[in-house]
Amino acid sequence: MHFRAAAAFILAGVASTSVDTYNPPNINYNTEHGIVRHILDPVTQNTPLRFTQQHLRPPPPRLPSVFDIFIGISSYRDGVRCGFTLFTAFSRATHPDRVYVGVVDQVLPTDATCLDEYCKLSTSHWGECKFKAHITIDSHDAAASQGPTIARHAQQQLIRDEEFCLQLDAHSQLLADWDTKLVKEWVRTDNEMAVLTAYPSGFHMIDENGTYPHLSASHLCDHSKRSGPDDIPFATGILFIEYSERPQLSAFFGAGLSFSKCHAEKRVPVDNYTKWLFFGEESLRSYALWSHGYDLYSPSRHGSVVFHNWTNDPSRTSYMQHPLPEAARRRRADEEKASGNRVRAVLTLPFHGDVDTTGLAWFYNGSVRSIESFLGFHGVSNANASWDQERCHQLHWVPYERPEIVEQLLPGWVQEALGAHERSNDTHNLVADTLEALKAQWAKDKDHMLHNMELMHLKALEERTHLPASVAEVLPAMAVMVALASVAL
Repeated sequence: MHFRAAAAFILAGVASTSVDTYNPPNINYNTEHGIVRHILDPVTQNTPLRFTQQHLRPPPPRLPSVFDIFIGISSYRDGVRCGFTLFTAFSRATHPDRVYVGVVDQVLPTDATCLDEYCKLSTSHWGECKFKAHITIDSHDAAASQGPTIARHAQQQLIRDEEFCLQLDAHSQLLADWDTKLVKEWVRTDNEMAVLTAYPSGFHMIDENGTYPHLSASHLCDHSKRSGPDDIPFATGILFIEYSERPQLSAFFGAGLSFSKCHAEKRVPVDNYTKWLFFGEESLRSYALWSHGYDLYSPSRHGSVVFHNWTNDPSRTSYMQHPLPEAARRRRADEEKASGNRVRAVLTLPFHGDVDTTGLAWFYNGSVRSIESFLGFHGVSNANASWDQERCHQLHWVPYERPEIVEQLLPGWVQEALGAHERSNDTHNLVADTLEALKAQWAKDKDHMLHNMELMHLKALEERTHLPASVAEVLPAMAVMVALASVAL
């Protein structure tokens, strides 16, 4: 195609997109210079950015005709709200007989328990504590609690042979037909290794009919500002994608909502050597899943069926507020610091002081993707915190560095990755051919005022084409040249 015609075709395609006929999904991100709006294109998100890998795709979803769903909840002195969470799970499911729940219930002797509160609501509604046999309770003394990751590890032990796993906070609620809608949303990722995750929106966003009427959906895409590379990264909070129609690829895990095949929970155990860890739990989980080949997606508005009670319960204290003797407080502080250093060690961030390395090889044995590729995808620098980047733009699926591990998990699927030499040669040939075509076109107009400048630009680019490079690195310069050509001819 003529280069000027190609440029005109691209511009015409952009111009033909009218806000009257189509509202693209977008997200507003606040910067120190003002608001930046990212236009998203989730239709392309499973296509890798590298040109020579664009034929690769994640493994397609495998959906059995009949399946069970496990709901895992770790509750800390939250029996009343936990019971309500369970009641909405069973009373609003399309197939409640296929729903199973495991609760790690951390309570004091005087606290209401999750199961008792559920049975009160169930008996009032059905005349009996219906589905009680579907609920497994692992009860713990709240005074001995050591933080959420210890409880979530115990929560994973309650999974049996269910197909899908849903992790919720104890103070959540689910909307009507949540089970079929979540599975449908998971299938729409077109990725067997997908994990639907985000911070759920608050109860106030549910209307009087018990539905979610909004066009937006919760998304995580930015870190809190770090003062140095040793600061542990964590998400700033909810940002909303407007006109959200599809699940959106994300770099961030949100512990309040996680929905995936149960093989993700079984293959990627939560690290129970991270006592008292709160900030850092989600970055650690993001990496652990990534390195095992899993990809994170935030649900679209169509899959927004889990909501979170963000209000405070004055009668409920945090596990960090439980009174301890002085010696126990000092020990807790030391253990909390060691857990933070464990996070830093796993994420290759600098740290000072003690770190417990027990079980690191067991919990972080994923090698499908590297820690280097994770930090790049996650937007975190382990050298200079000022190099951190938000990830609110359209992200793209990253192929597996060791696909044979996922291929073993999913017999019959093969990634067919290209070798580094093939990638370099293909990229070199593409760039060289494009440069030759551009030179031939521009030679027709030697008198143009930009002619010499353009040839100098081409010569500089020619000198770079012997180096292995991704098309993503070269395309910006090519786009400039195409634009110049359309003006010059």
